[in-house]
Amino acid sequence: MFNKKLIFGAMCATLAVALIQHPSVAQAQKLASEQVVRFGMAFNDIATLDPHVSVGSSETPVVLEIYEGLVEFPPGEMNGDRLRPGLAERWEVSPDKTQWTFYLRKGVQWHKGYGEFTAADVKFSVERVLSEKFGSPFRKTLQNVERVDIVNPYKVGIVLKQPDPAFIQLMAGYQAGFIVSKKALEDNQDPKLSPVGTGPFIMGDYKPRQSVTLVRNDSYWRGKPVVERIVYQFMPEASTRELALKSGEVDAIGIQAKQDIVDRLRKGGFAVDLTAPANMFAVYINTTKKPLDDVRVRRALAHATSRENLIQFLGKDLAKPEYSALPSGYTGHEDNITKYPYDLARAKALLKEAGLPNGFSMDVNMSNSNIYLPPMQVLQEQWKKIGVNVELKVVDHPTYHRLIRQDANPVVLYGAFRYPMTGQLYFDQFYAGPASIGKPTAITNFMHYGDTMPGVDDLLAKATFNPNGAEQVKLWGEVQKKVARDAVSIPLYTQYYAMARAKNLDLGFVQKSFSFYRVSEKTRLLER
Repeated sequence: MFNKKLIFGAMCATLAVALIQHPSVAQAQKLASEQVVRFGMAFNDIATLDPHVSVGSSETPVVLEIYEGLVEFPPGEMNGDRLRPGLAERWEVSPDKTQWTFYLRKGVQWHKGYGEFTAADVKFSVERVLSEKFGSPFRKTLQNVERVDIVNPYKVGIVLKQPDPAFIQLMAGYQAGFIVSKKALEDNQDPKLSPVGTGPFIMGDYKPRQSVTLVRNDSYWRGKPVVERIVYQFMPEASTRELALKSGEVDAIGIQAKQDIVDRLRKGGFAVDLTAPANMFAVYINTTKKPLDDVRVRRALAHATSRENLIQFLGKDLAKPEYSALPSGYTGHEDNITKYPYDLARAKALLKEAGLPNGFSMDVNMSNSNIYLPPMQVLQEQWKKIGVNVELKVVDHPTYHRLIRQDANPVVLYGAFRYPMTGQLYFDQFYAGPASIGKPTAITNFMHYGDTMPGVDDLLAKATFNPNGAEQVKLWGEVQKKVARDAVSIPLYTQYYAMARAKNLDLGFVQKSFSFYRVSEKTRLLER
């Protein structure tokens, strides 16, 4: 017979061990007496905390704690397909996807005594971004907005010029989607260094080139945060940040995405978080340059490219392979495309078919950035094995960006992250004919795809402003299939962002996205 007392006792012992080993379970560990989280920032200062102006990486972590949008990402995750209610409790959209109605949360208070958040703030915020006079860098993001209608203080309608099933992503608390206080700005409250938001933390002290401090918003609508203060300390030197983390001066830092650094900090007892979405790197092939106008040559380069070798070089934990023109994780990503496995024999055969049995040579301008130059040098060695000799002309990073936009390169290595994370924006910038380098409407179509050869413009035209989201996604899939068949680009990898923290910093969620740590109302410091 089973001894029930022994079984019960064993179960209790097991549970006790689990609680000790997993401090986030049932408040197993005590809270630290001081709830002040200190971050070591890889920057020397900030420029502005105005959310409709700020484009600086040093400012984004701070802005996200102060301001909110009508909808929000899940904690620690940037995923436009999993948005949750924010300042809007719920929303509706018309069948033609041109009229969006938001039902606002009642009782939300602005920081610093500026009263209740209402529909007037939503209208003011959207129109502020759209204002040509104001000049927000995110103005183009909302260019499809026709008008904003206040139905009542807690209900607002946004009417679009054209259908957009993904418009909700633009209303997330990020860039153009941040809501600001109409009263505060009309009262000349300086949004640059004295911002007024609705978020879990309120602007405190700013010490130029030293730190930014935020204080807890005790009346935050999601609940009073556990953390009392956040201190962002400017530490541009990587070695200084690492020493500060190890000494306990700071609780978390941004780190270089290098395997030896990740391994060292893990062995030192720190938690290392690797996150995406991040920059997807790809080689874009200029089809105006011979012999790259021949699809067999482009396919040969693709077959001569080893993603596995590149990722081993970057660090086995620090990147994931990409094969499609649209990065994984974006709405509309299609994996069922023509792929070009690493095959040197096949690559050589394709060059021979193209009349190049001995290969060819090309001069390539390349950035001296440690993010760009090393992987290009790996590609240089890979392609050399099939007789393609690449002469690298190394220049500084700004010069590289200037030269590639002057059509100087036969191939362009480029890393990019774009929001909203949909096929439309990514394809419009990298693969649409009007985006070709050299045109007045140029963006980043380094291949001249759609000009030198039929591109994907017809498919994109059908997808643009298509009210049927499923049909839109299907069309984006067709775009990826055509791009892969034409081999005008070689998607390589997404390189993760990397950051490290003391293990007693309990975020309260899993950090899956962003290049910096977020703090929520549930984040807490435990006793060491």
